[in-house]
Amino acid sequence: MNKILNLCCLLLVLSGCVTQKQKKGDVEQSVFRSTLTFTTVKYIAVIPVEIGGEQKSFAFDTGADVSVVQRDTTKGATSKVSGATNRKMVMGSEIIGSLKIGDVNFRNTYAVNANLVGIKEQIPNFGGLIGTPIISKANWLFNYPTKQLTISNAPLADETFKSIKIKRKSGSPYTSLNIEGKEYEAQIDLGSSSGISIPTGSALAAIILKKYKLEDSERQIYTIGGFQTVKEKVGTLPNLKIGDIEFSNVSVSIKPSVGLRIGSRFFADYILCIDNIQGDFKVRMK
Repeated sequence: MNKILNLCCLLLVLSGCVTQKQKKGDVEQSVFRSTLTFTTVKYIAVIPVEIGGEQKSFAFDTGADVSVVQRDTTKGATSKVSGATNRKMVMGSEIIGSLKIGDVNFRNTYAVNANLVGIKEQIPNFGGLIGTPIISKANWLFNYPTKQLTISNAPLADETFKSIKIKRKSGSPYTSLNIEGKEYEAQIDLGSSSGISIPTGSALAAIILKKYKLEDSERQIYTIGGFQTVKEKVGTLPNLKIGDIEFSNVSVSIKPSVGLRIGSRFFADYILCIDNIQGDFKVRMK
């Protein structure tokens, strides 16, 4: 049985307003653009980051309401954090004075901290997760085929890109998937290694299982609180649509989860722009 990395979104149980915590901090430069290379672990983008004077590797996670710093011992006020499978973990909290990606310095942003046993063994020199408090403060252009990332406060997509309309809940991006002629709300969770992940027992799961042949699979995934073994159905959807954009041969899994989500594998062959100026996602097709 293979251990498969699958980070899940962080649903925070915190006192006060999560949105206000996400807004804390700023970018040191008033105008910025920086390009760097990144790697992937099971399709998830892993980015070199300078934090506390050290170089670390952070996973990029649009499903994370806040950033997470890997610490062997928690510090600051603690709270319970739950993941996509409803498991909970106690984490500390802190303000990151400086987190530098390329030449872009994110200052005084909010984060939680914990010892993420399981994921830290899979990502060499693991430093944590880049979440909404940092993602929301820039535009991000991921060229997945070439593994290049550009960060800027100026537009990064041109007319060759197609727009994915989103709405935000607690800072996390959601869009509408058209599958088998019906619309379904899905979270865009780049911290998940899946293509399309459908909750077991949902109406959509029943439709997919009736129409398509999916195979049984059992594997270990990483979520909040460590590894757990899940049973799932895996296969390929011949097509689906987001708005007027059609995607073909999409990897799909049906497994226990709190919601429908689009993971990083979905965009593995594309160039993806997270546009926080226009408030949408954009893709350049194959």
